[in-house]
Amino acid sequence: MKNVLIISSSPRKRGNSQLLCEEFKRGAEESGNSVTLVRLSEKKIGYCRACDSCMKNNGVCTLNDDMADILEAFKKADVLVLATPVYFYGICAQMKTFIDRTYPIWQHLGEKEVYYIISAGLGEDIIKRSLGDLNGFVEHLEKQEIKGRIYASNVMNAGEVTETSLMNAAYEMGRAV
Repeated sequence: MKNVLIISSSPRKRGNSQLLCEEFKRGAEESGNSVTLVRLSEKKIGYCRACDSCMKNNGVCTLNDDMADILEAFKKADVLVLATPVYFYGICAQMKTFIDRTYPIWQHLGEKEVYYIISAGLGEDIIKRSLGDLNGFVEHLEKQEIKGRIYASNVMNAGEVTETSLMNAAYEMGRAV
């Protein structure tokens, strides 16, 4: 059994990347894994203030918000799923805020198997142009392996991904964890 942490940054409850996360979760749970799905839009997470207090406080941020619990789940995770819609050629603000707020533990991000779930209203070329922030973050893990990627392109409207084979692909990817 593995501890799986899914970070879903979709602000829409029925958004395409969110729906794919739910299918990944279903597959991973059916395979006996412990899965935590965090919807960032439902959490109170402030922006990093670059105060560096966390560097003097043994990796504890001075902001009192939901990120402390998310960081604890992150530390325990064997598997990390990063899911984001693409907005203006980049990851959404919720995912960027999550990445920035891992700063208190950036030197100890651990070893993780990583999966990407990315949706976009335009083609796959848009998705590939948006990978810089995710790849940069994952490269800071002490050891990582990107085990799978789902790129849901040309799905502009919420829920549109349900009409594609990607829902089954997300489920099967979760089962294979």
